[in-house]
Amino acid sequence: MKKLLKFYVYVKPTMWYLIGGLICGALFGATSGFGMPVVFDKVLRKIFEEQGNAEQSVWYIIGIALLLPIVFSLRAIFGYLSGYLMTYVSLEVLRKMKADIFSKIQSYPIAFFDNFTTGDLMTRLSSDTAVVQNILLNFSSEMFRQPLQALGAVVFLFYICFTKGEVAFLFFFIAAVPFCILPVQSIRKNLRRYAGKSQVEAGVMTQIMSENLDAAHEVRVFNLQDSQTCKFDISNQNFKRLCLKISKYELLQQPFMEVLSATLVSATFVYAYYGKIDFSTFAAVGVALYMTIDPAKRIIRMFSDLVKTAPLIDRINEILDYESPVPDAANPVKVDNIKGNLSFENVSFSYNEKPVLIDASVSIPAGTSCALVGESGAGKSTFAKLAMRLYDPISGVVKMDGISLKDFDKKTYASFLGSVPQYPVLFNDTVYNNILIARPDATREEVELAAKNACAHDFILDLENGYDTSVGERGDRLSGGQKQRIAIARVFLKNPPFIVLDEATSALDANSESAIQRAVDNLMKDRTMLVIAHRFSTIKNVGMIIVFKEGRIIDYGTHEQLMERCAHYNHLYTRQMSRIK
Repeated sequence: MKKLLKFYVYVKPTMWYLIGGLICGALFGATSGFGMPVVFDKVLRKIFEEQGNAEQSVWYIIGIALLLPIVFSLRAIFGYLSGYLMTYVSLEVLRKMKADIFSKIQSYPIAFFDNFTTGDLMTRLSSDTAVVQNILLNFSSEMFRQPLQALGAVVFLFYICFTKGEVAFLFFFIAAVPFCILPVQSIRKNLRRYAGKSQVEAGVMTQIMSENLDAAHEVRVFNLQDSQTCKFDISNQNFKRLCLKISKYELLQQPFMEVLSATLVSATFVYAYYGKIDFSTFAAVGVALYMTIDPAKRIIRMFSDLVKTAPLIDRINEILDYESPVPDAANPVKVDNIKGNLSFENVSFSYNEKPVLIDASVSIPAGTSCALVGESGAGKSTFAKLAMRLYDPISGVVKMDGISLKDFDKKTYASFLGSVPQYPVLFNDTVYNNILIARPDATREEVELAAKNACAHDFILDLENGYDTSVGERGDRLSGGQKQRIAIARVFLKNPPFIVLDEATSALDANSESAIQRAVDNLMKDRTMLVIAHRFSTIKNVGMIIVFKEGRIIDYGTHEQLMERCAHYNHLYTRQMSRIK
């Protein structure tokens, strides 16, 4: 319950709707639980038991008879208003919660995605919140209506038992309560357990589907269809098995309560027969029992739903309560721009307790183009990510212009950065808008100039609708080289003082690579640039080279200096050049 109440922090803007819904729900419960049995008792007694006595006026009889539709009308009105108002509140709560989850994910660093798969996050944002929304909607609508209806019916039972001198019946009714509660408690425990497992398995299925769609090319080239289908079927079967477990325990509740209801009514009938209770009293007691047991069934189902929701709330709270390992500065320094003096001072970093960068110390002067060289896994990409503050080091400090990156406002520091990853991502939008994201206030002329500098303008004009051509999902309508040129055009448009290129020309043909290399050479001027180099032919014009080996910086300098004094660099260069020949 505490976990559920946490979500009502989001309900403050709709407090009047909530209060109105609760009042209407309370009135619905009162008219149902107490009003209905009273009306049955009075209507049956007045119309049937007294019909042999002095004849009543027609208006009196009509007035008595109208009590029933009046109570039903009030019950309907209050039920409708309660349901509508509580629906509004619950939908608004879930809308804000989804928005908060999505917003928080945007603020979390890259390290966050090391702990959560795409499929799992999609399940938590869509499926988990949808289930919570439905259950919260039902709970909000019923949490006062049903208990008050049951309470009203119980009050009437006490009233009629005491007025008729049938107190013994109350003991029978109270004795039946433990038989309702104990089995339900057992059912709840199992529901909670299997509900959590089912949502985890749903995330696994979503992840398999997401990976399969992303790897459509590889699946067909390597004939992975059968293995992928088998993998999905296994997860699908597991999900079905868990859902059947949930359904089994859910379905046990309804027949259990119905059998209990029938038993109570039967016992009431036997007691009424031998106790010579009149029919009107028996009918009123029967209605009261129904008005007690029916909401009891709904309350039990409602709390069973809440039990199922608890694991989902835990999963959602993992996102909402995530503590970023890259926190924003409490009192960030105010910086309008940076020169680009980058320095690492005894920096170490680990992934899952595995060291990937060890005691790195180096200074890169402003305006220097610097290549990061080393074998795969040597620490090049980690170095670049730390420089962009996608991660924070485990120890040591990374500085820009003598200021620790931890003292920058994260968004401000990001505004000084430009990046071209090896496999850039384009949004399902037009070419123009995919370039414009780098600087949304740019003019069309500036966008086209950036595309020209990136050698992308000509191929863009050859597209079906030029700059207004949609690139498709993940940019699949463009070739790898075209996507990289769009990504480079973004950097030209943003024109940041610090840029990271992850082998930005790796997907280009020889002609395009030559043109892009000239453009990149122009981009290098008067700004700091890190180039994660996989091919030595792409770094011949850089001013500085840092050599990585097994997570350590073993040397740095110019190409000529490293060829003379760094055996590892000499070996890497010679081996790659010999392959090219």
